[in-house]
Amino acid sequence: MAVTRGDSRARILDTAWGLVRERGVGAVTVADIAAATGVSRQLLYVHFENRAGLLVAMARRHDARSGFAGRAAEAGSLPPVAALERLLRLWFAYLPEILPVARALEAAAINGDEGGLAWRDRMDDLRAMFAAAVDRVERDGRLAGGWTVPEATDWVWARAQPATFAHLVGDRAWPAAGYTDRAVASILSEVVAPGA
Repeated sequence: MAVTRGDSRARILDTAWGLVRERGVGAVTVADIAAATGVSRQLLYVHFENRAGLLVAMARRHDARSGFAGRAAEAGSLPPVAALERLLRLWFAYLPEILPVARALEAAAINGDEGGLAWRDRMDDLRAMFAAAVDRVERDGRLAGGWTVPEATDWVWARAQPATFAHLVGDRAWPAAGYTDRAVASILSEVVAPGA
């Protein structure tokens, strides 16, 4: 059976995810990914313009392949406040799965590594999801007083950062479910006005 262009691209991205998860962004080169995938470096550059593009595609593929992207989109069919809550719960449930790679990409952003582009890409998409959810809450008349949509979006997005989850669940040994319940309740109490 012949290997198609799509098959090799998928294999490359899945291999990259595994290597970054295991070693961190800075320790993984294009040559490492090519060797582990069993393809040439040239083939990687056929699929991806550069290492940064490969890392962005790797993170996006994982969001789609894991089902997170689809579940997050489905949350939009709920009433506005329920949709925001569902989106937060989906995100916090997804964090344990992606945390090693997310932290590696965040470190790359801090250190100026091109992997930081993948971090910003994924965090920009997360902020856009929260912005759409907060905008719906505002249009439903449920945004708490004193907040604008951009400010409330920034607040929700900042409170949902992987680093906070890592500090409390990983470093301080909070149960993930307890963290999620507290974080969601706290965020909603801050940005959502009580219902009638």
